[in-house]
Amino acid sequence: MNPLQPNKTIRPPLLILVCTFLLILLCHLGVPNKGPERTPIPVAEARIHPFGSEGSIPRLLGAQVLVFTCEDYVQVEKAIGGLAKAGVNTLIVRAFQNQGDRIYRFANPKYRTGVYFQTTHAPVVDPVLARIVSLAHRHGLRVFAWMETRKTPLDIPDPATAKAVSYCFKTKTYTSASSWSIFNQSVEDKLVGLYQDVVKSGIDGILIQDDLIMYQNEDFSPKAISRFWEETGKQLDPVTLYGEAFQYPEGHWCVPTYSDTFWHWASWKNAQLLRLARKLICAAKNENPDISIAMNFMYESVTAPRNALAWLSQSLAEAAKLPIDYFAIMAYHRQIRKELRLSEEAAYDKVAHMTTRLLKWIDDPHKILMKVQMTDWKTRKEIPPHEANQVFRKINQQGRVSLAFIPYSPTLPLNIIGHHYR
Repeated sequence: MNPLQPNKTIRPPLLILVCTFLLILLCHLGVPNKGPERTPIPVAEARIHPFGSEGSIPRLLGAQVLVFTCEDYVQVEKAIGGLAKAGVNTLIVRAFQNQGDRIYRFANPKYRTGVYFQTTHAPVVDPVLARIVSLAHRHGLRVFAWMETRKTPLDIPDPATAKAVSYCFKTKTYTSASSWSIFNQSVEDKLVGLYQDVVKSGIDGILIQDDLIMYQNEDFSPKAISRFWEETGKQLDPVTLYGEAFQYPEGHWCVPTYSDTFWHWASWKNAQLLRLARKLICAAKNENPDISIAMNFMYESVTAPRNALAWLSQSLAEAAKLPIDYFAIMAYHRQIRKELRLSEEAAYDKVAHMTTRLLKWIDDPHKILMKVQMTDWKTRKEIPPHEANQVFRKINQQGRVSLAFIPYSPTLPLNIIGHHYR
């Protein structure tokens, strides 16, 4: 008999039909399966993103807050509400307090330096972060804690021995750096603890500050030198690392050439920084697998990757191997214009070119977070609205990437920001 013959039918026994019906009914009633347990879907895979299509990184439209000038939480919520109406979906809040930073006016500070969340690894100025998170969530905004690493005011028993060591080109001697050495175990342990604790404030993400770098003349600390020798068999001697350095009239030093050992050392330092970054990310995700991670990158990491590696031990290409959700590019047009001696239009074009290059490097445009400066770093005055409009326009013309402006101020032209955040 041809099984495909239309005039022939096969009638299954009544018992098989009944069993099939009962099996379907049990499935619909939700009777638990008593067989071997299935491997659950990881939380990160099962996540439903509120600000983007399911299964993709949501487009971040951020406001980075250096300080709220609000006197109380009522004013804070009003400010957050205004940002939400302008299209902001993510608040990036400074979670640390360094010497010289302005303290949140609504805070009740117990220390002049420290952090704004509960922890035992650093002085707690006032745990206001959890309250800010609650207010932002009320208006549908995510909150990212803006976190430091090497500059964090940690509780270290003997801080002098935990600092990095720099080589001074002028005196040709070693000196203690202002930032922590990542090769100090106490520093690493404290930072890991901090990144675990900040997640407990209910935040949705973390922005890792741009202090997770090492300059070309650090770290010559004994532990760093010893580890480099153990892992590479190479000795660190400034005489053999650098060409004859010279000083510009503005005051900064320039190294015209580097040895092969220097380039090996710069790559090695980058690997050590990213090793620490991975530990911090894992610590945060152990507390909440759903937490989003952003990391700051200097503009040179896009415009001149080899210089970024030499000067900062920073590599965007290597960092892309980490579980980072957002690559936060500090595309500060006025800074770029000044440092590269560009015209105003050329600075805008440079930011546009950076965006285009990143779109070729990174697989998801939403992962590219272009940060726009709203204040002149030197004069401390807000930039004119037409400049902000030009920068946002140039970026958006290249592709639909994530955006953030820095710093937030109640006098900013939110209508212009809202236009580009659509």
